[in-house]
Amino acid sequence: MRLLATFVTALVGIVGTAALFLWFAAGEIYDYSDTFALERDAAKVDVVVVLAGGKGRIPQAVSLWKEIRDRKGKNQEPILFLSGLGPGNGIETFAGQGVPEGMVRLLNRDNVVFENVSENTLENAQIFASFARQKRWKSVVLVTAGYHMRRAGFILRKVLDPEVELLTETVDARHFGRNEWHHDEYAVRVTIFEYLKWLYYRYSY
Repeated sequence: MRLLATFVTALVGIVGTAALFLWFAAGEIYDYSDTFALERDAAKVDVVVVLAGGKGRIPQAVSLWKEIRDRKGKNQEPILFLSGLGPGNGIETFAGQGVPEGMVRLLNRDNVVFENVSENTLENAQIFASFARQKRWKSVVLVTAGYHMRRAGFILRKVLDPEVELLTETVDARHFGRNEWHHDEYAVRVTIFEYLKWLYYRYSY
């Protein structure tokens, strides 16, 4: 009986220590700074890639794509690459995501790629890297959520050719930030889970 009590006490201590560690360490995923600046970088951007799935990602990516397009000119417009949307998506998808009608009218099969095969971030990156190599894209802007950016950027940098420039633009989301995630139950769950995935890729890939 005493042995069981000792085991339970030790187990509770281990679990408690692990939980405390995650509580203080998980915010590490927000320790980065975006690298895209419109005035400085717009002219060289070949493609805006958005890792679909999270709220607000597609509208922000479209808005960014349009800003870059306006600066480059219609004859040099960048590509908008939507990764991991799943089958059955097309131009009509934008309206359902809350993209303004005026922006939707600018989008067509010549300037949008719908990648509907990948099912996770690694597959997102691998398939996109294949496109980038084939199309000879040299400057890429990655759009995704703040909690996802560090891992997604790390993986994408690993699979892209070294000469490809990777810039980042974070989708703003309430409760997700270095000093905010502790204050919302959903943000706590997402942040800790994402942190564990970040550790896995950081030390094994």
